[in-house]
Amino acid sequence: MERLVAKRDERRDGFAKVIRKAMGTSLGDKVDEVLKVLSQRGITRAVSKEALESAQRSGRFTVFSLVDALTRISGRMKFAGERTDADAKASALLALAV
Repeated sequence: MERLVAKRDERRDGFAKVIRKAMGTSLGDKVDEVLKVLSQRGITRAVSKEALESAQRSGRFTVFSLVDALTRISGRMKFAGERTDADAKASALLALAV
């Protein structure tokens, strides 16, 4: 049982570390820079622009703010397959913060 608790805590701490780093990692200072990164990750231009508008309200184009914006956008998508694909692309951005 103690090993399970230790493993759970290790995973939790690892996740928290990635999120903290994502909150401080910028994808760029200019819209064009960030659009380029998002398009390289397979995110459509229309969705990218909407995510950038949302992230810009938070002040910076951090990995976390963009993942948050993309996740919110995917939640409004009609079909489960589209939502799953969009969430996978958004979560893959977290790798940029590692």
